[in-house]
Amino acid sequence: FFTQLFVYERKQIAVMADANLKFASPLRNKSLRNEDFMKEETKKEKKSKMPKEQRTPFKELSFSEKVSYIFGYYKYHMLAAVIIIVVIFSFINAYRRNNYNNVGTFAVVDGKITGYDSASDAITKGFTEYLGIDGKKDRVQFNYNYSLLEKPMDQEISVTINKIYILASTNSLDGYMANRDYIDFFSTDAEPFLMDLREILKPEELDKIGEKNIINYTKEDGTIIPIAVDLTDTKIKTQTDLSMESPCYGVVVTAPNKDNAVNFIKYAFEL
Repeated sequence: FFTQLFVYERKQIAVMADANLKFASPLRNKSLRNEDFMKEETKKEKKSKMPKEQRTPFKELSFSEKVSYIFGYYKYHMLAAVIIIVVIFSFINAYRRNNYNNVGTFAVVDGKITGYDSASDAITKGFTEYLGIDGKKDRVQFNYNYSLLEKPMDQEISVTINKIYILASTNSLDGYMANRDYIDFFSTDAEPFLMDLREILKPEELDKIGEKNIINYTKEDGTIIPIAVDLTDTKIKTQTDLSMESPCYGVVVTAPNKDNAVNFIKYAFEL
């Protein structure tokens, strides 16, 4: 009995082993095929990535093929180089535009002139030459983008008032130019906006300017203060195409460059 049982178990083990072998063979064959396939693909991939000059010497390529080769292999390097150059150029250009000394800031209200938007106008160029500066490292700035004229549905007046008040209160404005009707627009008894001409000009200079060209501000108590000059008969108006009908000018009390603000009067009247 035990002998028969032992023989039976051996047969069962043999049958199971044979079945496992039959089941595993297709998987093993498939695995081998996959392994062979991957090896073949790897060879193809290596071959496809092989540099072209290893297949054909670079010197034997045509001009168009050389260009194509260089662009194909170095296009990202070239693009990066171009971006770096543009960034460096932009930085240098911005630095040069902003690296200067501002020796005079002037607000021009309701007046335009040829070249006003590029600092190439006759007033800027003439005054720059008068001061003996190069206009690059040292500059004067005339801003013609202010208006106090009322226009329907327009907030420009409010913007102009706020800007000029802010500039004056932060010591960032030297001179103020406007038509005669608006020259004392910002002046009050409590807070004078423009300097007393008697404090910044000599008596003989005031005499040369002439009484008719001096604009006074009268306080409520009757005190009269000369605050501005009329530029209508000066080179500022007669030798330029300034659109302002009767340009008048005064020196702001908080001027950071007071000397140059006063020099503009001397330039206009050739004092």
